[in-house]
Amino acid sequence: MLPRQQWLEKLFYAMIAFALLGPTLGVKVPGFKLTFFRVAFFALAVALILRWVNDKSIEASHMYRIRWYWAFFAFWVAYAAISLTWVIDLGKGIKYLTFLLMMTLLCLSFPFFANTEKQFWQTMRTLFWVFFGIVAFGFFESITFFHLPSSRYWLSDAPNITSVFENQNDLATAITLALPFIGTALYMFKASRQTKVLAYITVVVALYCLLATGSRSNTMMALPLILLAWAVSLPFTVDREKLKKNFLRGLGVFLSIVLIVGLLNVTLLSGGKNSARAKLASTFGIFLDLKGDWKVPTDQEGIEAGEGTGGTSITVRKNLLLYGLHYLQESNYMGVGAGNVEAHNEANLGKGINKVNIHNWWAEVLVNFGVLIFVMYMVLYFGLLRRLWRLASIKRSPHLSPLIRWGALSSLLSLIGFFIGGVAPSSCIHFTPMWISYGVALAVVVLGEQQRKKAEQETEATTVNS
Repeated sequence: MLPRQQWLEKLFYAMIAFALLGPTLGVKVPGFKLTFFRVAFFALAVALILRWVNDKSIEASHMYRIRWYWAFFAFWVAYAAISLTWVIDLGKGIKYLTFLLMMTLLCLSFPFFANTEKQFWQTMRTLFWVFFGIVAFGFFESITFFHLPSSRYWLSDAPNITSVFENQNDLATAITLALPFIGTALYMFKASRQTKVLAYITVVVALYCLLATGSRSNTMMALPLILLAWAVSLPFTVDREKLKKNFLRGLGVFLSIVLIVGLLNVTLLSGGKNSARAKLASTFGIFLDLKGDWKVPTDQEGIEAGEGTGGTSITVRKNLLLYGLHYLQESNYMGVGAGNVEAHNEANLGKGINKVNIHNWWAEVLVNFGVLIFVMYMVLYFGLLRRLWRLASIKRSPHLSPLIRWGALSSLLSLIGFFIGGVAPSSCIHFTPMWISYGVALAVVVLGEQQRKKAEQETEATTVNS
């Protein structure tokens, strides 16, 4: 029999694996889908409560380093609960509040459980293997057009790939969130040749899947932003001698990835499967679609069929944002209440706007919860980026272990890319890859600052003794 702590850890690893797989694994019941993630989540919650009742305490002192984050999450959930008093659709509000509570707890479970390097490494290994399965199936899907029941294209021969997600944009955002971790693992810490080769293959397949989704915001904007931030970070996160010595080798690896992905793109995304490439080719039309009047359209105006250079997607998103900002103003900037952007859109959208989700995470937070929550969220988000940079920098944290430095840089790049990637999914309140990335970043901060403090104390002790 395993000790209770080991059982809890195994349950945690199962939960995060099921979380990343999303709605793929589950059982449908009337009006609800009982996913494996939800089962594992509540099982872990019950196990933790029972442990607290039996032991009268739970060791969580390490969470003090991220006290502002869990305090904000608690305040956010409380504000969401209070906002139910002014929502126009209580059912949507309660559902959204439930998602918010679950996702914030999922996020905080990473620093809680991954509180040693060994546990952090096991956590990242678990996530890697699940992600590998996701992109491997995406590759298979792009060739066979076989879609999972969770996909909007289930039982159709549509060329679009979604893997375990409902739509292409969700898959694309999950890929741009994960790529920094796998790409930087090729050089940031020692690993076996087999591990490096597996990481290399995963990067190639993931990039191919990203192109196959046709997601313009992720492929043509978020990915270049990540690459730019990565290139800028190299002199600060890699020892200069090591960088000079291995620069040509690294450049060769980078170019080989570009070449292989390009060949896969030309070979497999051609002919009748060219919709993704055509969509990507219309990327620069986004800026044309964003031109014009930035005002809320009337019911009579709406959006005409054929409007927009690459379809109506961008024009619809633009108008959804305008409607959202209008609702925010009407709410006296307090927000329309948890999950009620959709309720307002259902009652007010003009013709031709066939979506009710706001399709923008930043606007989703702002319009649902108002300026106060949004400002607090962004301050802590930028604060997290700053702390990750301090840990990733060799100059600022010279004694940090390679594993944690890798986690810091990868998390930094992932969250930077999400600035743009966050406008792709229809909603991120239940988009687990984003909450997982945030949770991993918090775990890195806890471990990294513990290591840095320990190194400083050892340096001080050495100075005093000498």
